[in-house]
Amino acid sequence: MQLSGDLIRFFVAEWRILSFGLIFQFVSSFGRTFYIALFGVEIQVDFDLTPGEFSYIYSAATLAAALLIPWLGRLVDDVDIRKYAFLMVFALAVSAISFAATSSLAVLCLALFGFRVTGGSMMNHASVVTMSRYFVRRRGVATSICALGISIGEAVLPILAVFMMGLIGWRVTWLGSGAFLLLIAAPIVIWLLWSIPLDPKATVGDDRSYAPPEVEAYQATRRDALSDLKFYALAPTIVLPPSLITALFFHHGTIAEVKGWTLEWLATCFVGFAAATVVSSVVFGVLVDRYSARRMLLWTTVPMLAGLLCLLYGRSDAAALLYLVGLGLTTGGRHSLSGAIWAEIYGTRHLGGIRSVVHMVTALLFGISPAAFGWMIDLGIDVDAVVLAFALLLAASMVMAALATGGQSDTS
Repeated sequence: MQLSGDLIRFFVAEWRILSFGLIFQFVSSFGRTFYIALFGVEIQVDFDLTPGEFSYIYSAATLAAALLIPWLGRLVDDVDIRKYAFLMVFALAVSAISFAATSSLAVLCLALFGFRVTGGSMMNHASVVTMSRYFVRRRGVATSICALGISIGEAVLPILAVFMMGLIGWRVTWLGSGAFLLLIAAPIVIWLLWSIPLDPKATVGDDRSYAPPEVEAYQATRRDALSDLKFYALAPTIVLPPSLITALFFHHGTIAEVKGWTLEWLATCFVGFAAATVVSSVVFGVLVDRYSARRMLLWTTVPMLAGLLCLLYGRSDAAALLYLVGLGLTTGGRHSLSGAIWAEIYGTRHLGGIRSVVHMVTALLFGISPAAFGWMIDLGIDVDAVVLAFALLLAASMVMAALATGGQSDTS
């Protein structure tokens, strides 16, 4: 009760900036894989594409978008977030309307590219960097509250999209999505940010209630971070979980067949994934603020490793649930520390540029990992062998991170 009351008081005190982050993350859902994939069959029929051809186009759009991340991500350090946020929502809306209206394959590719740049990459990046810069002592909780926008989108939009598709067709559904973004989401985002003093050049933001009296002393540039061995030791533990989860989710049909699970049961287990993500995001947000993101990094990775072991050795229906719950716990934990850990180590002045490098690598792996998984399956490699390789990769990244953070105090 005390924890929930404290979170409510925090939200009431900082409702504008937290509402921006939550809504901005929700709005980014229109450019995320889970939403676009709902329309995959209709798109393939209208454009005469095979499932493989559509996946190649989508992967190419994701990889192309990833190449812009270091530049666009760095802009968050220098551009007024009001302008940045409006342009992101506007570009996402234009992509949605173009997606709905076109019969050209070239325009379809450009629309997918727009989705991956905005909703698939930069909107999440801008939200996390803004929260990490604006808050200090409540950085983890603020980021976790905003991440709830993603969970809300995952829970609400698929049901709404499927209903609207059946009622008015996929193209009009996307036109409605574009109109919502342009006429409702964009004005709300600007209104929420309008009266908040957000100087991108400030060392810390206006953390009125929770900021310590001193500002963070060390403000590393992106070049400083890329010259630091610790950066390369910690980055794999940050980028691997979401990339591996993307590959697993993309091939859930194959995994379900091998394990003897029905797709209906696996879909039902996603309720456990979503619930674990929400709970973990809030809990780890509090723990990050109390103990530091560096201390929590390995703890957020352990549930996914346990989930992979359940997937590797389990064949019962319960194993499917435990596997997805483990992945959800890690996903929620990463929502809380993905920006906080780099802010703790390198400061917030150049956080956008530093985090954009990690975000670019993650986006590249998003595009590569599903294809790599499929390629290994096509070669005749057993699914369990692939899962074991994923578990070993994750364990190796944890060892590297442990060596990099071993013996450090919260304030080191």
